[in-house]
Amino acid sequence: MSPQQAPPSQDAQHLAPYADALEAHRARSGLRFMIPGHAAGGAGGSDRLRDFLGARALELDIPQLVEGIDLGANNAFDQARRLAASAWGARTSWFLTNGASQGNRMALQAIAALGDRVLVQRSCHSSVYDGLVMSGARPEYIFPEFDPHHGIAHGITPETAERALSEAAAEGQPFAALVLVSPSYFGVVSDIAAIATSCHNYGAALIVDGSWGAHFGFHPNLPESPTRQGADVVLTSVHKLGGSLTQTAFLHLCDTPVGAQLEPALDAAYRLTESTSLNSLLLASLDIARAELATGSEAMGAALASAAELRELVAASPGLRLAEPDFLAHPGSTSIDPLHVSIDVRGRDVSGPELKSRLASAEPPVFVEIASPTTIVALIGPRSSPNVTGLMAAIDACAPPQPRDTRADELSFATPDTDDLSRLPTAPAPGERVLTPREAYLARSESVPATAAEGRVSAAMLAAYPPGIPNAVPGERLTAELITYLRETAALPGSYIRGAEDPEVTHIRVLLE
Repeated sequence: MSPQQAPPSQDAQHLAPYADALEAHRARSGLRFMIPGHAAGGAGGSDRLRDFLGARALELDIPQLVEGIDLGANNAFDQARRLAASAWGARTSWFLTNGASQGNRMALQAIAALGDRVLVQRSCHSSVYDGLVMSGARPEYIFPEFDPHHGIAHGITPETAERALSEAAAEGQPFAALVLVSPSYFGVVSDIAAIATSCHNYGAALIVDGSWGAHFGFHPNLPESPTRQGADVVLTSVHKLGGSLTQTAFLHLCDTPVGAQLEPALDAAYRLTESTSLNSLLLASLDIARAELATGSEAMGAALASAAELRELVAASPGLRLAEPDFLAHPGSTSIDPLHVSIDVRGRDVSGPELKSRLASAEPPVFVEIASPTTIVALIGPRSSPNVTGLMAAIDACAPPQPRDTRADELSFATPDTDDLSRLPTAPAPGERVLTPREAYLARSESVPATAAEGRVSAAMLAAYPPGIPNAVPGERLTAELITYLRETAALPGSYIRGAEDPEVTHIRVLLE
């Protein structure tokens, strides 16, 4: 389904051909004896659904294979795909309605066209591991930089990537691809250009899960998009900070030497992972979001100004500080997404998760995106100018400045009374890989007491939060040290084990012997 034609001009980026084609089809009205069964909100349809969604949404819910919309030569959908590819500087782009998760699964499935050995950032999204199951690829893992002060994982360094790639090549077992995350959930950006150079020097493709950076490259004060830094495949979760509806994303195949080889494989992976009944509203939201990102530098500037105002307010508030300087002090962290504002709240005698919960329970409620043990993260949308003074007032109400008026920027990370994370147990190395994730997924499993799990092969992905890096992946052997670590971490306030059978990790799912 590759729309191979001359790329559109930049002047065309204000157009939204797919969305406009839906509107034109809606305006034709007429009699309908076809799906969808809600009858476009007309006679015989559901009054309740129409009242809930609105008649316009139902009228624009147009099925697939309509001439001029997504059927026929140079149809509107193909035009929209070319505009998306041009906006991000890609060879071709796929509209995804199952999120960047679908894109990760596609990328891992398609990489089989290049080889079956894949180097994976250990803290990648779970959908990358799904892709390993689907493809049968043989992964080796590269660990990100860990931030002990805030209990989170950042990115990988060019030096770490270079070392892993060169060692594999020297052993005669080169990697087909490296999969990494940038920016991180906390907005930390890795050195994509340097890592891409290392990958290509050793014949490996670079797949970047850029879910949190769909807006990158669309304003001078934003980081550049990985699509223009040498990556081969880039996922952009446009619904996060690009302005489209939830569940929408793009997969961009860049114009690199492996592009021609990967394109048919990605097409096949798209057909494997996408619905045959694509939602027109989701697709149209991607088309419109792309147009607004590509032509909305002024609106983005207003959002950046709001983020800058929030940073100034935080810096001037007793007991609060920006966590971003700490993030940037770690190797491999080249910049921060300005639309992620990370606020260290320890000076208010409250943890990040506790303050996040208090804010959400307040009246009126205030919702922030995420919390680490030490921080909350406020996101600013790409076309929004939110009430940042209202956020600061809510923080003051939910976690007032302390009477001692301790400025958070005077806190010493080295002292136990201000650094509760010093009590976190040290994560041991993962156990040996016995099976690939696919082999483990297809095997039969059972739940056993944790005390009997030593030496067994894990059927579950187990990740201690913080920091969320998988400690055990399906197919890896469980060690006594690892089981002890998981149980000790689970017992700490504010910590949990994702993928565990129960909160206390009394049982672990393992493969049948």
